[in-house]
Amino acid sequence: MEAGLLFTGVAVGFFVAAPVGPVAVLCVQRTLADGRGVGYGTGLGASLGDTVFGALAIFSVAVVESFLQEHRPAIQALGSLALIGLGAHTASARGGRTLAPARPDHETLLPAFGSAFAVTIVNPITVVAFLSIFAAFGVSERTDGLLDSWLVIVGVFVGASAWWFLLVGVASVFRQRFTGKGLAWMNALAGLVILGFGVYGLLDLAWGPRT
Repeated sequence: MEAGLLFTGVAVGFFVAAPVGPVAVLCVQRTLADGRGVGYGTGLGASLGDTVFGALAIFSVAVVESFLQEHRPAIQALGSLALIGLGAHTASARGGRTLAPARPDHETLLPAFGSAFAVTIVNPITVVAFLSIFAAFGVSERTDGLLDSWLVIVGVFVGASAWWFLLVGVASVFRQRFTGKGLAWMNALAGLVILGFGVYGLLDLAWGPRT
C-alpha cells in the first residue's frame, strides 16, 4: 500500500473538479439563491459523479474507452439536453427571497444533490480527463491491489469535495448582495450560461469532426 496514492487522488480530484463549467455555475447560483447548505449539496453531487468516473478510470480503462467511443454521440446529446432543461429552469427561477432562508431539508438538498450528480455523470469528458491525468501520474503502475485503488478513489472524492466546498465558501461571502431584482438577474445569467453549454454541446455534436 502506497500512502502517497491517497494524496495523488486528492490532487487529481481537486484539479478535475476545478475547471469552470455548468456545474460550477449551478453551484454558485444555488449558493447565492438558497444558501451554503444547498451549495454544499450541489457540490457533493458533483463530487460523487467525479468519483464514479475516477473509479471507472481505475478499474476498467479499456472498457470505458470502448464504451465512450461507441456511445459518445448519445451521451453528449443526453447531457446537452439535460443542460438546456436545467438552464431554462434556473433562468426562470424567481428572484425574491429573504436574507435568512429556512434551513434546507431533504426536499431541497436531494434535488440539488441529484441534479448535480446527473449533470456530472453525463459528461464523458470527465472520465477522459481522469484517464489522462492518471496516466501522467503513473497511477496504474503504482497501484498494487484493491486497497491501493480505493485509496485513489477516496482521495478523488476528498479532493473534488474540497474544491466545491471552497467554491461555496467564496460564493457565500457575496450572498448578502443578491436580493430581489439582483437575484433574479443572477438567476437569469446563470441559467443562460448553463443553457449555452447545452447548446454548444448539440452544435458540436452536429457540426464537429466525425471520428
